[in-house]
Amino acid sequence: MELKGILSQMADYTTDAIVITKAVAASRVEGPEIVYVNKSFTTLTGYTAQEAIGRTPKFLQGIKTDRKTLARMAQSIEDQKSVCVEVLNYNKEGHEYWVEINLNPIFCPHSNECVYFLATERDITERKNAESQLMKAISKAEAATIAKSEFLANMSHELRTPMNGILGLAEILQGIDLTDDVRECVDAIHSSGMNLLSIVNDILDLSKIEAKELEIEKYPFKIKDTLKNIKDITSLSAAQKNLNYDMNLNTNVPDWLMGDGKRIQQVIFNLVGNAIKFTEKGGVSVSLDWKEISGKNSLMIQVQDTGIGIPDEFHKHLFNKFSQADTSISRKFGGTGLGLAITKYLVEMMGGSIGFTSKVNHGTIFYITIPIDAAPKQDILQSEIKVSHENSLVGIDLQHIRALIVEDHPINQMLAIKWLKKLGIKHVDSALNGFESLTLLRNNTYNFILMDCQMPELDGYETTSLIRDMEKQMNTRTPIIAMTANAMLGEREKCLIAGMDDYLSKPLNFSEFQSCIAKWVGATATSNVTPEVAPMDSSVPVDLSRLNEFTEGDKETETMVIHLFLETAYESFDRLKCAQLSEESEEWSKAAHSFKGASGNLGAMALHAICTDAEHKGTAPREEKDIILSNLYAEFSKVESYLKGLN
Repeated sequence: MELKGILSQMADYTTDAIVITKAVAASRVEGPEIVYVNKSFTTLTGYTAQEAIGRTPKFLQGIKTDRKTLARMAQSIEDQKSVCVEVLNYNKEGHEYWVEINLNPIFCPHSNECVYFLATERDITERKNAESQLMKAISKAEAATIAKSEFLANMSHELRTPMNGILGLAEILQGIDLTDDVRECVDAIHSSGMNLLSIVNDILDLSKIEAKELEIEKYPFKIKDTLKNIKDITSLSAAQKNLNYDMNLNTNVPDWLMGDGKRIQQVIFNLVGNAIKFTEKGGVSVSLDWKEISGKNSLMIQVQDTGIGIPDEFHKHLFNKFSQADTSISRKFGGTGLGLAITKYLVEMMGGSIGFTSKVNHGTIFYITIPIDAAPKQDILQSEIKVSHENSLVGIDLQHIRALIVEDHPINQMLAIKWLKKLGIKHVDSALNGFESLTLLRNNTYNFILMDCQMPELDGYETTSLIRDMEKQMNTRTPIIAMTANAMLGEREKCLIAGMDDYLSKPLNFSEFQSCIAKWVGATATSNVTPEVAPMDSSVPVDLSRLNEFTEGDKETETMVIHLFLETAYESFDRLKCAQLSEESEEWSKAAHSFKGASGNLGAMALHAICTDAEHKGTAPREEKDIILSNLYAEFSKVESYLKGLN
């Protein structure tokens, strides 16, 4: 048998289709002429050898055959080079099929001239169909994920509105004299509402993460402020369980870091919240360090508790969404199992890592590493800039702007008045409580109202509600800007649901104050920017730059402000002592809140911090309040001596 016949039989035994064409194409468009096909070609295409030989491969192509792939094959033939491509062809009955073609030039051994091209074609239709189904499934799953995330985001936003209304009304009721039974019910409503709001916030964060809408920002922030915010919010929960609760910041951690301070705060807050929730006795501690790891500066965070611990078999599922170590945990402690999943997402989005060690009935230690650098000096200065200009609102005639300040504390009232006049607003009226403001509103028209939220007799929320009722009859609406020292999450939403239009937190910041007022009077905020003075010595109990906001260098005004602050401070101590002796927790918290606002606005920040802690300890036992009062007296003595020494 001739070698040609042997090779032909061998070609027929292979399951791949074999096509041999001439090396020279009849035309670049049509392709080269077929001179041989094997039996597998007939099986694949339905065309016999007689029907194929003498034709070009174009008869196998159709509408969906990719023209760019055909061009690659034509170029390879022209260049006499090998190529491997995937092509969609059509069989004799017009059905589509996919082939993987290995096209190779065949050279004459004597002249090294390319005489033929050998195409080995493997049927990959099943694989391509599987890939297509997989891609459709992936696309469908992605669409479902997006739809779910959008639904969760929309539902979260929709739920927040009525929830904030429920919380706001519950808190108004908490400020009213109630019987013990009714108060217990109102407290339960408020507590349940806060838990539900926390769940809604978690779902909203999760939906943003899954929709890839959550972004990590980068800006300078003070890590001490971050820890203080967490301590302010969580200390009451720890105190209610009589837990030891401390935070330790290593001295090598820079005061200012460059990263997403809000997300770092959320991460620590989630871990601390869990630690307190799952710890019945002992304590919770937070420690921060700053080290170089693998050539990168990193913030090291550790949260340790003496709680129930996590069984070994649940370790690998701990960071999964909607996962908890045991179903009995959700029944006893509550929660959705989202907190740790979100925490892990956030840490990894910041380029960090999270891990833990745990022992049942002995506690858990979570440790986090986040790459982060110290904030550059120029960025720190930019964050501490102080706006200073006599009239920094432009674009409108300020002579006709009238403002009303509703604030019961004279120090806070004086600061707001001075800042408004500094902005160029000369017509400013003030009221010490909600009732006075209603009287003024019946006889005057104002462009906006600055409303303190915590006031005796009629607080800011109730006053706003009454103002809105009055305005319905007159078909008017005056912008109301909340001013509150409450740093709780959701406070802005609480003010808005009560009918207010905007929100400023105490201690007031002039730059934010200026921008807020400009927005509501339709002006443009302009400023001459000068760097803030260097951070004050920690041994100095009062930030003189804050005091200067009141005095503007005038000694008589300084004497008046100091006298007014000390006078109201003595009154606050009397209120705190009476509330302690009579065990009136609400009155204690109100007195501490008022003292806190005045201290912060004056710049006595250490005193402000102790007042913040005191505000959250309204239900603490008398012995603990003795310690708080002692600390307040000690710090106030420093402030008092310092202020009196200025005169």
